[in-house]
Amino acid sequence: MGRFQIFTVLAISAFIIFGASYLYCESEFCLNIDAPAKYSGPVEKITIANIGEFSIFNLIAEDRGYFSDRGLDAEMLDYSSGPPAVADLLAGKVDFAVAADFVGVRNIFSNKNLRILAQLNKHYTFEVIGRMDRGIAAPADLRGKKIGVTRKGVGEFFLGRFLSFNGLNLEDVSIFDLQAPDIVSQLNSGKIDAAVIFNPHAYELKKTLRGNAVFWSAQDDQRVYALLYGTEEFLRAHPDIAARYVSALFEAEKFLKENANQAKSILSEYTGYDTEYVDGIWPNFDFTLSLDQSLFLSMEDQARFIIDNSLVSDKDIPNYLNFIYFDALEGVSPARISIIR
Repeated sequence: MGRFQIFTVLAISAFIIFGASYLYCESEFCLNIDAPAKYSGPVEKITIANIGEFSIFNLIAEDRGYFSDRGLDAEMLDYSSGPPAVADLLAGKVDFAVAADFVGVRNIFSNKNLRILAQLNKHYTFEVIGRMDRGIAAPADLRGKKIGVTRKGVGEFFLGRFLSFNGLNLEDVSIFDLQAPDIVSQLNSGKIDAAVIFNPHAYELKKTLRGNAVFWSAQDDQRVYALLYGTEEFLRAHPDIAARYVSALFEAEKFLKENANQAKSILSEYTGYDTEYVDGIWPNFDFTLSLDQSLFLSMEDQARFIIDNSLVSDKDIPNYLNFIYFDALEGVSPARISIIR
C-alpha cells in the first residue's frame, strides 16, 4: 500500500471515529467531561428553596463541592411543596426555587416576574388515595367527598384531570387546601376522605392506612416536570450567578448518572429516606437537566385546564417563551434545549 493510500485510510478512519463520537455526543446530550476552570472571583451567597428528591441536583452539588468550586455559598431551605417555595421566591425571600411546572403556569397568570431556568427531572409521583371506611372503592365514589390537595400545585391539576376521566368534575367534591404534611395527618385521622398527594407522603400513607385505603395513579401517562425557577429581576442583575449555578447542576447530573448508588446515599443522608423508598422511586424519575419542547406543550395544556375551570379570570394562554430564561443552560450545553424559538 502506498503512502497516499495509507494517508487516505487513516483520514477516513479518523473521520468515522470523530463522526461516531459526535453522534454519540448528540444522542447523550454531550455531557461536558472537562472540569471547569477553578473559579477565582468573589464568593456569593445564594438561597435555594428545595423539595426532597426533586432537588437532588442541589443536594449533590452541595455535597460534592460543585457550588463552592464556582464561588457559590448555597443555603438550602426545605419546603413541603412547590407553591410556598415559589411564593417565597416571588417575595424575594429566596433566590431560586424548585417546583412543578403547574406551579409556574398558575403563578405566571398573575406575576410576570417568574422565570424558568431549566428542567431538573420528569417524574411519576402523584397518587389519589381514598379511605375505604368512607365508602370509597372506585373513583366514582369520590363524589361528595372531602378531598385534600395543595391548591395552586400540580396536584390540583391532576385531581381535576382524574375526576374528569371518571365522569366527575371539581364541583362534585369538597376541596380542602392543605400542605402535604397536613394532608397526611388529616387523612390518617379521618378529617378528610381522600387526597391527591405525591411521594414520599403517598408512601407514608400506604404504611399507616394499610388495608383501609385504595390507591390510583393520579398522573396516568403524564409526567410532572420539576423546574428550577428564578425571577426576571434577580437574573437580570446576576446573570453570572445563574450561569455558575446551572453549571454546578450540570456537573451534579453527570455525577448522578455515573454514580447512582452514591447519589442515592446523598439523597438518603440529606432527607432521612430509607433505602427501600429511594430504590423504589428511582425508576420513576428521569434526572436530566434540559429545556424540552414537551415542557412547553405540557404548560399550555395546564393553562387550558386553569382557564376552563375558572381558576383565574384570564381567558388567554400566556406565551411561555417570554418566561423561560435560556441563557444559563445555553451557556453550559445548547444541545439540551429543544424548545422551538
